Amino acid sequence: MPFVFLDNIRLYYEIHGSGKPVVFIHHLAGSYKSWKYIIPNISLENFTISYDLRGHGRSSVPPNTYYIEDHSSDLKTLLSQLGVERPILVGHSIGSLIAIDYATKYPVEKLILIGALYKAPQPEVYDKYVRIALNFGMRALAEYRRLYREFSQSLLNNYEAWNSLLEVYMETNPLGYKNTVEGLIRAKDYSEDLRKLDIKTLVIYGSDDALAINSTIFKNTMKDVEIKVINGYGHFLNFEEPIRLSELIMNFL
Repeated sequence: MPFVFLDNIRLYYEIHGSGKPVVFIHHLAGSYKSWKYIIPNISLENFTISYDLRGHGRSSVPPNTYYIEDHSSDLKTLLSQLGVERPILVGHSIGSLIAIDYATKYPVEKLILIGALYKAPQPEVYDKYVRIALNFGMRALAEYRRLYREFSQSLLNNYEAWNSLLEVYMETNPLGYKNTVEGLIRAKDYSEDLRKLDIKTLVIYGSDDALAINSTIFKNTMKDVEIKVINGYGHFLNFEEPIRLSELIMNFL
């Protein structure tokens, strides 16, 4: 069975290919399916691992706040049970924070950070998101964000990309979403930790991603970092422009 058990928590994972271990850490309200357009290309020459964060997809939904450090510890347990010691980590959005935290504690071969954060986002908007999710469900949250154009136009104009995002949103448990958000908005500021990391790192943003402003922090603090911007796309490059994103990842590996 593709599950790892951590005390009373069950993490779902999938493995493909062989070669260098590349671990994919999805975005908030995502799942291993968030990488469905990326992994087929990467797994041709690499050993890929994708999994559902606690509270997401097929993983368990513990009734408490999920801190970034909890997610990082989950990942360590998963990789230890799989016998992976020096992974290449690919983290998207909240996954970038998890990858950074992991890299401050355990050996990592390379880092690839997509739509990356280095500290907690502003909490105000997330309070509204959590209320919508708990009262009306995850589809309602996605539709609310679509209505108020909080997603990029390139996502909204792409029927397949939008439905792929909607699929993983709807598979996220609202309580799991709430608990993850509570931990996300309490994340530490990792800017000083970035200065200490001597790991070859690739940071990728869509030009229409509001988080692209963070690229300056990564550029000015990390010792060995490359910044790439994909023009005309937003935060969900894994759905909006998977071909170009796959190319950048494969070239960096």
